[in-house]
Amino acid sequence: MDILKVIFEHDMTLEHLSGQDNPRNRNKSSELDRDQALAEFLSPQKTYSRYYLSGTRFADHATGIPDRQQEPAGQQEPAGHRFGLSALTSWPLIRHLFGLILDTAATGKNADLKQLETNLKHGKIPETDAASGPPGSAWHQPDGKPFRQLSDALTGLAPGDILISGEHSDPELGKKIVLDERTGVRERFEPLTGLLDQGHFVIFTEKAHHGYDLHLFSRQNLYEILFSGCQAVLDPGLRCFTINGKRVGSERHFYFETWTLDRPPHGFQEVTPESRLR
Repeated sequence: MDILKVIFEHDMTLEHLSGQDNPRNRNKSSELDRDQALAEFLSPQKTYSRYYLSGTRFADHATGIPDRQQEPAGQQEPAGHRFGLSALTSWPLIRHLFGLILDTAATGKNADLKQLETNLKHGKIPETDAASGPPGSAWHQPDGKPFRQLSDALTGLAPGDILISGEHSDPELGKKIVLDERTGVRERFEPLTGLLDQGHFVIFTEKAHHGYDLHLFSRQNLYEILFSGCQAVLDPGLRCFTINGKRVGSERHFYFETWTLDRPPHGFQEVTPESRLR
């Protein structure tokens, strides 16, 4: 059985995205800080959204982890289980679904996105191919390598790779956003927000125990259509959870499915056919 996790955070300010919302990272001594804070309070704030897509594939002999209140002592990776979005048995379907959603969202055509959401709510996942994908839904890597559709791009990625929506983007920002072994997303928040402010979507591939996860950033709130997408792919072999990122405070919470699958923590919602957002 597969577990798909969509971890989300909405309305993130630049301060939040850069980690400066943490009091330990702030300069507390300057009068200028207070003046700047007041000026920022009185001016419109740019906000951003991020989505972390991960998954766990349970061993063939398991239908799930027994519900329990205590994590199994000394058992960090149950035998035979695979951790990582790309390690899921349902990865080809998930890759197609979320590729379709993000290809459509990246065109900026809200009417097309609404129609897709309607289709997904009725359990209809449209077929696409390289010739008939949404027009203008190209993606590229920071070095300029192009892809016609996101699902195509996701087939050959490795941890640490980056995808940017559109046929091209600012090459200087592309150079600056590349990660190395010593840096993470927060160290690249300036080129990241530069690309987001220009209307791009940015996806980082994050190393997982087996394969990789996807870390998506955008100016657009995509929660509703991602929720509908989760409902559209549900089957007995795939369970989906949407998770408030503010509730994921530890690795234990991140891997909740290994110790409390059937009674997830507060802020962790299992998506079912009957689930409603409102």
